[in-house]
Amino acid sequence: MKSYLEKTENYLQNHLIPFWADRVVDKQFGGFQTNFDRDGKPTSVTEKSFLAQGRSLFTISHAIRCGYDWPNGKQVLEQGVDFLFKHYIDKENDGYYWIVDEGGSVLDDNKIIYGHAFLIYGLSEYSLLTGDESAKNEAIRLFDFLQNRIKDNEYGGYFEHFNRTFEPIKARNDIGVFKSLDVHMHLMEAFTTLVELTGDDSHKKALNEINQLIFDKMIHPDTGTGISMFTQDWTPIANVELDTVWGADRFDEDGKSTSITSYGHNIEFAWLYLLSQDALNIPRNQSFIEMTKIYEHTYYNGIDWANGGLYVEGEREGDVTETNKEFWQQAEGMVGFLDAYLLTKDEKYLDAFKNLHDFVFTKMINWDVGEWFALLDKKGDVTWDYMGTSWKTLYHTVRGMCETANRLKRIIEESETTPLKSMVTP
Repeated sequence: MKSYLEKTENYLQNHLIPFWADRVVDKQFGGFQTNFDRDGKPTSVTEKSFLAQGRSLFTISHAIRCGYDWPNGKQVLEQGVDFLFKHYIDKENDGYYWIVDEGGSVLDDNKIIYGHAFLIYGLSEYSLLTGDESAKNEAIRLFDFLQNRIKDNEYGGYFEHFNRTFEPIKARNDIGVFKSLDVHMHLMEAFTTLVELTGDDSHKKALNEINQLIFDKMIHPDTGTGISMFTQDWTPIANVELDTVWGADRFDEDGKSTSITSYGHNIEFAWLYLLSQDALNIPRNQSFIEMTKIYEHTYYNGIDWANGGLYVEGEREGDVTETNKEFWQQAEGMVGFLDAYLLTKDEKYLDAFKNLHDFVFTKMINWDVGEWFALLDKKGDVTWDYMGTSWKTLYHTVRGMCETANRLKRIIEESETTPLKSMVTP
């Protein structure tokens, strides 16, 4: 584990952070730019998504909070916040626009709650780092806005996609109002960081509510696997998304069966959920049974033990349905399996971590520039070779390396302070 820690921190500080520190700030117009090709050069796509701005704000703040050096970090973050507040806020209808061009003119004026979750997440992390009161106040205001305007008071949870005036948008195939595990999971992580920032009882109450809702409605009780999409009243439906989401080009019009589950989302949810319990001062071992179900399913069904890496998705009680390996599943899997070991002390989860870490460091990292390829096939050959888009940002890779290092340090510390068991046979 010391060797893996050394590799992780060396890569993070000397390769991954420099990639983004050299590129993420748009020096001409301000804000964060995340569209880069295989060689790390800017692509012809110059738009800036609301999501990418919030994720960049969180990730840079988080890396610095974790003790890593980010060149001119304070100035980088300040200009990002300034660009957000100047160009994304709809002063007439409230909320934040979804996409602007590089100079800040609105290209897509829809209001997507996925992005608002990440702004609460980013502003809270930024305020924890800097003590910025305006960022803290806006995070709290956005939280209150969600409770007053977006929360479903009849069935629970939150609505997700709206036009500029907050009228619901239908997904492809004319699916009406719907709810997803993905958005609620990211609201959970946003509320977790907000609770860390404020300690406010109303924020704790909302976090506890969304945690219970996810387990009650979105997690299969027997397998511990996530169900992706629902109607307003929580009836599972085929996972049909909007056109502006990650991987939308791989969805057909009929969507994906409700029996298909994402290995990456499952293991990501597990570690984010435990972090939320920490924020609520709930001992992690109270979630032992629920977490073990998730870990076991991902371990036995999601890992490619022959070629390395974590598959994209598969049947809840059957075979893998997509054998590609996306960048973000690998990052979340490493963190999740280290948490699995820390919770259960079962060393098979360290084997799972090593599998993913070795796969990333030998196949997925583009060592010529320092970032990760977006998508590899089953054997580890590159399918999507770009370094960044509005969806593939620094969020998963940088955060994944920070969280991996944090857990490796904890494992090493525990091993050095726990006496060895007696080798004497009674």
